[in-house]
Amino acid sequence: MGQDSIPRAGPPGPARWTVGRWLADPAVDTLTLDGHTVKMEPRTMRLLVALAERPGEVCTSRDLLERVWPGVVVTDQSLYQAIGELRSVLKADASSGEFIATVPRKGYRLVAPTQRLMTAVPGSASEVVDVASAPAARTVAVLPFRDLGLPAALSFLPETLLGDLVLELSRQPGLTTIARGTMLSYRGLAVPPRRVADELKVRYVVDGAIASDGDRLSISCDLIDAMTDAVVASEAIEAVAAEWPALAQRVVGRLVRVWRLELTEHAAREVDVGGPERASALALAMRAWVELYCRPQSRDTNDRAWAWAAQAVGRDASVGAAWNVLAYCEYRGLQFDWQQGHPDVTLADAAFHAERATRLSPSDPDAHYTLGLILFTSGEWVRAEASLRHCLQISASYAPAYGLLALLASASGHPERAFDLCARALTLSPREPLRAIWHWGEACAASMLGREEEALAHAARGIAANPAFPTCYLSAAVAARRLGREQQAERFVTVVRTTAFRSVERLRQRIPAMRVEPWASAFLADLRAAGLPER
Repeated sequence: MGQDSIPRAGPPGPARWTVGRWLADPAVDTLTLDGHTVKMEPRTMRLLVALAERPGEVCTSRDLLERVWPGVVVTDQSLYQAIGELRSVLKADASSGEFIATVPRKGYRLVAPTQRLMTAVPGSASEVVDVASAPAARTVAVLPFRDLGLPAALSFLPETLLGDLVLELSRQPGLTTIARGTMLSYRGLAVPPRRVADELKVRYVVDGAIASDGDRLSISCDLIDAMTDAVVASEAIEAVAAEWPALAQRVVGRLVRVWRLELTEHAAREVDVGGPERASALALAMRAWVELYCRPQSRDTNDRAWAWAAQAVGRDASVGAAWNVLAYCEYRGLQFDWQQGHPDVTLADAAFHAERATRLSPSDPDAHYTLGLILFTSGEWVRAEASLRHCLQISASYAPAYGLLALLASASGHPERAFDLCARALTLSPREPLRAIWHWGEACAASMLGREEEALAHAARGIAANPAFPTCYLSAAVAARRLGREQQAERFVTVVRTTAFRSVERLRQRIPAMRVEPWASAFLADLRAAGLPER
């Protein structure tokens, strides 16, 4: 099923549940039984959902307090009261008996029959999911790089590059990579990729070469689908030979980042069309991942990713990648007004799902990146940096983590550090769909340092990378105004007013950098002067 044939998804509200014979709809905080609807307090509904997400399991009082009252200091009495309110309502369904059991000195568990309803809004992607029972095997073999005339002093490079690539590829979630020792047996042999694939039982083969021209190196690589002999991705990188030790990690990282994006998208494209009843959770999660990470961020891609991931969780709640996508989609939905719900509740949901993803898939860098992003937005900057550093320990090629560390550096009062971090992100993944965020990071840092022409240039690059990403218009508007270009500033603000950042108040609520003083106050004052309303 091609990208163009995927129907437009509607706003992905919270999933509904059946609890006994009750229908719980968290989107509107209602419980319905036999046509009779009861309006619930949002906190009470959140408690029910927290219990329903772990049916039959003991949920400790501490977990429930953190889940239902995030960031709020409350006593156990609040939990007792909410449990009592739930029991009082639910007991109207006498046929289901007890709903919530108390586990002395531990907590509570939901004992009534419970089911998460994954049918989404009419016409959404989740109604027409047609994914095969399993994705294509993602196994990779890296052939030794061909030496096209390297000087003797650099003859070690092909073997070094092979080893580094195998090591970094082996850290990527969902990829199986043939060991370096096995691949060295192909050194000096002119072996067709299909033969390599047949011998090693892999689907993809990396075929590359290194050449030198004076003091410069040329590295070319093809990622080949051995089943069809088609080139899935092709990269060419130029480097200064004398700087090779410092550039090695970035060269390897760039290749691995590109291959992971392209390979995952290629595998997802092959998923068979066969109806949602045949779809595996892993296949659905892969589709969701591609929508989220391989497309420019927009409401359409966010809605589709959420729908795929929600179905994946409904089929198998142990797939960490699906929970990660849900968390990231919820964060984006909050940031850009792409889904309904109270901001505090949505952010708490996103954090809860991101933490679950890290528990289920502790070696997946995506999960740690998403958790870092949510913690950054919540103001927990120390934990956010720790999560991002951990992400990079897992995969040094994870470009988005460098980009977010740049924003964190600026927000923490060190904008001068942001440029190198953004440069690393852009070097690792120059065509990354998320790169508009990194240009915003550069523009924000330049603005903090009073370099307005530079800020405007970085913002313009971000707008060119993704015209639908609103944050870059903010920096562009302020820089243009400070440079005396009033009409240009007003045009940028006109765009901002059509987005989730349509007022100064919303900027304060949603953008962590707006907490950096005195820069933030001056930045917001210029936006007001350019026509952005206070509320």
